Amino acid sequence: MVARVDGEEISVHQINAVLSRATGVTPANVTKVKQDILAGLVEQQLAINLAVANKLDRTPGVVQAIEEARRDIIARAALEQITAALPKPSDEEVQQYFTDNPALFAQRRLFNLQEISLAKATPDMPEVQAKVAAAKNMEELVTYLRSKNIAFSANGGTRAAEQIPLEMLPKLQPFKDGQIGLVESRESFVIVHLVSSRTAPVTLEQAAPKIKLFLSNQRKAEAVKKQKDIMKAGAKIEYLGEFAGGEAAFKAKAEADAKAAQAAQTAAQAKAKADADALAKIKADEQAAAQADAEARAKARAESRAQSASAAGTAAPTAIDLEKGLKGMKQ
Repeated sequence: MVARVDGEEISVHQINAVLSRATGVTPANVTKVKQDILAGLVEQQLAINLAVANKLDRTPGVVQAIEEARRDIIARAALEQITAALPKPSDEEVQQYFTDNPALFAQRRLFNLQEISLAKATPDMPEVQAKVAAAKNMEELVTYLRSKNIAFSANGGTRAAEQIPLEMLPKLQPFKDGQIGLVESRESFVIVHLVSSRTAPVTLEQAAPKIKLFLSNQRKAEAVKKQKDIMKAGAKIEYLGEFAGGEAAFKAKAEADAKAAQAAQTAAQAKAKADADALAKIKADEQAAAQADAEARAKARAESRAQSASAAGTAAPTAIDLEKGLKGMKQ
C-alpha cells in the first residue's frame, strides 16, 4: 500500500497500471510522474468515497455503466489471451510483404488527387462510367451528376500510398498525371483525377517496423475472427422482439434503409431542382412579360409621335393660305 484515504487503500499496482499507459516518461522524471499519478488516485478515491456516501453507486445508470465496463474488460481479456500466443512475424514474412507490395514501398508515390465519391447504390452506373471515360475535367462531371440528381461527395488533397485503401491502391498505381478514371472500393465508387504525383520510395529497413506491426495486427484480427466464428457456430443464439430474424434480417433491413435513404435523397434533390426550375421559369416569364410590355409602350409612343408629326404637317399649309387670303382682302 502507498496511501489510505478514509480507510480505503491505494496500492503500488494501481500506480504501475497508470504508469504503463503514460507517455513521455523518462528515468529523469519517473519519480515526479509517480507522485502525480498518486495525487490523481487520491483525488479519485475521494470522489469515490463521496459517491458511495451518497449511494450514487447504487443508481441504475452507475450500476449499468459498471456492468458494461466489467463485460468489456472480461471480453477483452479473453481476446488478448487468444492473441498473446500468436508468433511474431518473421523476417522472411516481412521481406515477402515488402516484395509483394511495391506500390507501398519500392514504387511508393505521393498522389495529388481530386475525388468524387458515389454510393454503391448509385443508379445508371454504366452511363456514369461512360461519362467518366469521356470527361475532360472534374467540373464537367460535377455538372453532369447534378443534372442527373445523383448524390455525391467531393474531396481532394495530397495523400501518400499508405493513406489510400489497400483495395484501391493497385487500381490507382497505373494512373498517369492528369488522368481521370473510376475506381471501385468496398463501400463506394470513386471518380479520381490524378492532378499530379511524385515517387517517394521506402527501403526495406525503413519499412520493416511498420510491416511487422501491420502483419502482427492482421494476424491477431484473423485469429480473433476465427475464434469468434467457432464460438458463434457452437453457441445457441436467439434474437427476440424487434431483433427477431437475427443477423440476416439486420443486414436486409440495413440495406433496405440505405436504399430508402438514397431514394429519399435523390427525390429531395429532384424536387429541389424542379422547384428551382419552376422558379426560374416564373422569373423568365415575368421578365419576358415586362419586356413585351416595355416594347408595346415604346411602340405606342412611337406611333403617337408619328401621328402628331403627320397632323402638324397637314395643318401648316392651310394656315399659310388663310393668311394670304386675308392679306389679299386687305389690299
